[in-house]
Amino acid sequence: MAEKTITTEKKLVKASARFIQVSPQKMRLVADMVRNAAVDSALEQLRFSSKKAALPLAKLINSAVANAQHNFNLDKNRLYIKTLTVDGGPVLDRFRPRAYGSPSAIHKRTSHINIILEERKGAPKKTSRSIFAGIRPGKSARTQEHKHDHEAEEAKGTVEAEKKVNRGPAPKPEEKRKGNKISLKRRLFNRKSGE
Repeated sequence: MAEKTITTEKKLVKASARFIQVSPQKMRLVADMVRNAAVDSALEQLRFSSKKAALPLAKLINSAVANAQHNFNLDKNRLYIKTLTVDGGPVLDRFRPRAYGSPSAIHKRTSHINIILEERKGAPKKTSRSIFAGIRPGKSARTQEHKHDHEAEEAKGTVEAEKKVNRGPAPKPEEKRKGNKISLKRRLFNRKSGE
């Protein structure tokens, strides 16, 4: 009786972006954040990153995911970034006049990015929910904790629950709130004149 050998080849999905006008050193800072991460979490990190290099990297990951779905019928939720390399591209030399009219070189560096995605074995991991998911807008986490404590004590029927009902900050007068708003605006916009 002959045995069947089942080979499970992992499909590697490749994508590359060349001549990106960000220096390789700056691009590697962002690439290190998302290397070996799941595609969904990597895109979420890049979405909230303030670096210039985050946008071309996010576009490249989306391109690689599109390749995986279209060419290999892979599930997006199971993909992760296996390798992510950033190489230096050609350097554009520009010149700026300095003292006595002598030229000073400016090096405008470019990057080549290569990415390889792979599908993870097993069921896809659930993404962790945000810490702000359970909080309703306009309520702080502290007031919600007090509310849950109060409800639990009410269910027990303790006398202490009645004492905690009146706890909380006294409402501020309307004028004081208005003054706080103006001072907040001044701090935000750094203006000294005008109300």
